[in-house]
Amino acid sequence: MNKFYQKHKVFQWSIAILLFILVLLLYGLWYWSLSIHLTYILLLPIMAPIMQFALTPFFTLIGSYKYLSPMLLVFNPTNTKYDLHNGTSFDYLMVLSHSKMGSALKNQILQYYLLGLLKIIEDIENQKLPDTLEISGSSYFFSARTAKNLGFNISNATIAEKTNILFNYLDLLWMYSIANGRLRFPNLNQVKKANITGADLIKNKSKFEQLYIYLNKKSASIS
Repeated sequence: MNKFYQKHKVFQWSIAILLFILVLLLYGLWYWSLSIHLTYILLLPIMAPIMQFALTPFFTLIGSYKYLSPMLLVFNPTNTKYDLHNGTSFDYLMVLSHSKMGSALKNQILQYYLLGLLKIIEDIENQKLPDTLEISGSSYFFSARTAKNLGFNISNATIAEKTNILFNYLDLLWMYSIANGRLRFPNLNQVKKANITGADLIKNKSKFEQLYIYLNKKSASIS
């Protein structure tokens, strides 16, 4: 659980609004700088991660971000489509700051992914979501082979998706590196998109449960 959202609502909203105002001021300054010289566009790879970090609490509190687990979220969820995303740098700070770098951290992230997918299965079984729900996402953490074994259809990420990742490359770089325990530069060509329906997710429920139990035991042995 993200400890930030266990705080009093007044505290949460105060921090969220403060960060929102600060990022607006920063964005305004950057936009004004662009009017002076277009070379300031080169700051975009720095601006994007800052904005994502600062806006996470606000987007969460207004419901644009729906968390399925501490490190798996849906952006603007509907009853027809779930667009899955890894937790933001804000979530890394609040949830994983005390975790060991390397395999232990990577296993913890994978467990959070699986918990999120199992939450979708639970909601479908309880008829909170239809089994026609389309679920999609892209990640470096699941290999294409593992994703296929879990019932996902794998395809190449679109240019738009790769461009979005490129703008957030600095965030991805440090998060990917700490998950692997050493400096690693993500290769955009390795980004794959995974898709699955709610019905197929339920068919593979036992596989998700077994993998979660395996990772949980592995984490216990590492620690």
